[in-house]
Amino acid sequence: MKNKLQYIIIFILIISNIFLAYKVVNKKNLSKNNEFEREIFYLKNRLGFDNNQLLEAKKEYIRYSKEKRSKERKFRRLDLTVMNDLSENIDTNNINKDKYYEVAVTLNKAKMEHWVNIRKISNKEQIKKLDSIWLNMKKRIESRSQ
Repeated sequence: MKNKLQYIIIFILIISNIFLAYKVVNKKNLSKNNEFEREIFYLKNRLGFDNNQLLEAKKEYIRYSKEKRSKERKFRRLDLTVMNDLSENIDTNNINKDKYYEVAVTLNKAKMEHWVNIRKISNKEQIKKLDSIWLNMKKRIESRSQ
């Protein structure tokens, strides 16, 4: 009887550990794909993309994601360089600041190119919505910066 109880407790512990490990793995996968899922949700629900458009958008997102990752690696390296400059009280290292700015610009260009490609997938009504959203966002940013 005592052995049965021990086996039951061990079984319950094993099952609970497997369950917890499964939850942790799923959370990691969700965080990696969170941006992708939000974008697809946005395209489907806010702009009304159909299934064919969503397939094209997924292909475009994969292309953009690869490009973005490579540019973000450069950005992180420069982040460390700039942080080192600041920790050594070097405020005027213009070479690193210029490189940092160049990488930031290429990252933003990649994002703009991504949305231009999404716009190409869109129909006329969806293009109007995208343009309207873009103009409103631009106005909001400009009003905050003044």
